[in-house]
Amino acid sequence: FFFSFSSPSLSLSTTIFTMATVSHRLAAIGMFVLLARPSNSFSFHQSIQSSVSSSSTRLFSTTSTSIQPSESTTIGTVGSGYLPILLSKLAAHRQHGKSWIICPTADMDTMKQLSAMDGFGESLSNLELVPASDTDRVEELLAETDAMLIATDDVDSVVDPSIINYLLDPEKVPKMKRVVAMSRNLNGAGMGFFVSASRRAANAQVWDNDNKAAFGQYETNVQEAAEKCGADWTIVRAGTLKGGASGENSEYPQYLANSYYEMTKSDIITWQLLFDCNVRGVKLSKGDVLSGPGVKAVFTAVGSEEHEGDSGRCGV
Repeated sequence: FFFSFSSPSLSLSTTIFTMATVSHRLAAIGMFVLLARPSNSFSFHQSIQSSVSSSSTRLFSTTSTSIQPSESTTIGTVGSGYLPILLSKLAAHRQHGKSWIICPTADMDTMKQLSAMDGFGESLSNLELVPASDTDRVEELLAETDAMLIATDDVDSVVDPSIINYLLDPEKVPKMKRVVAMSRNLNGAGMGFFVSASRRAANAQVWDNDNKAAFGQYETNVQEAAEKCGADWTIVRAGTLKGGASGENSEYPQYLANSYYEMTKSDIITWQLLFDCNVRGVKLSKGDVLSGPGVKAVFTAVGSEEHEGDSGRCGV
């Protein structure tokens, strides 16, 4: 994972960190939701069992507001695929006040199923799924929203600039303090023919740097829109997304419900489940240093162990 920070405690220059998946247990919370809390942006060890480099980052004092989760805090999520559902569920599960997510009307039942607490069946009372067609409700929530999470699973597409500008219109979001967006990137190594071939043959969601320019422009769009409404921004750069649900016997109910494995299964046992059973932790390093899988890509595209270029949804 790659983290580009612009936070209350940093200068305006960008600070880059990289984070790899490791086979440790994630203690509580995804990095994406953690970063919605600026006061904890550099306290990863508080929530995650991780291997962290000893390099320190010099902090600079700037004037800005921060989000302290309370019963009145509101966090919105927008995007496409499984990750946005996971983000909104985690925000609600961590009691960040109210969490809401925009849903395609046709997918409402599926998203309710995925966001339910496995083993209990009920939905989180502070999570609201909002039909995309209900613009009046969307704008009501935008007016009360303190932080916005933006993400998409698809490596071929980014959130359209018109949607970003609508969601972060200064007139619509007077309380917005923080924007966290997922992007894609690796350091350029470990790419090439074998990675592209694995994407075509084994896993259409393998990140092969083919759409890097589009994601670069998307990051710029998010940054500019966030700054216009006076919000701090964070870019979370990921590689190939894997896993994302509660694991064997719903061990981690705060993640997507186990129905995710049925929805994504292409064999008797889904490799997504095996990945979630094997890989729960993260490793943080400074700089854009993570590479792709290289010639091993044909074996790692649906691999369920630690591999170069992979990013677990739960870790993100």
